[in-house]
Amino acid sequence: MKRKGFTLIELMVVIAIIIILAAIAIPNYLKMTERAKKSRIASDMATLATGLETFRTDWGSYPGSTTAIAVNDPTSAFMAEMTGVVSGAVPVINIATATNSVGEAGGPTQVYLKVGTLTSIVDPFGTGTAPADNKVYYISDANSGAAHWMLFAYSSGIAATGKYLYRTDGSSTVVEQTRSAPAISTAGVPTY
Repeated sequence: MKRKGFTLIELMVVIAIIIILAAIAIPNYLKMTERAKKSRIASDMATLATGLETFRTDWGSYPGSTTAIAVNDPTSAFMAEMTGVVSGAVPVINIATATNSVGEAGGPTQVYLKVGTLTSIVDPFGTGTAPADNKVYYISDANSGAAHWMLFAYSSGIAATGKYLYRTDGSSTVVEQTRSAPAISTAGVPTY
């Protein structure tokens, strides 16, 4: 009885089909993971925006910072203002002795976002080194009495010409912008 196997041509056809399928699938997978990362940033920024708008409703302004602050830094003023927990910087607006915009005075500080929520917000595009340092940043147009805010995270490229995803108080969508780290003007407009 003679054994029959695959010929070299048949094996080459099978390998060619596998390579063609891989060439189609791999780019689609990479695009899908990039969309998932952008979706995570958009979701995290929506959570932050909700907390910031509630903060403004209570206090009449946003937490102030004209320099970018990582939202997950436990020692930052942003963390203290949003969580009411002092573990580094001391809150300026959200303090027990202050009177909020509806006339309530004294009592415990308000919790707008939980510490665990803020510490879990990271930039999924990050590599761990600047500017892709795994952080989502908050910046406002003033150090006190802020009327505008912006959230941003690095998404790709090199520092000088890279891309950033950002959201402002005047928009409910996340925008991708090319160039260096954004700043915010006193009119609430991102500047680059």
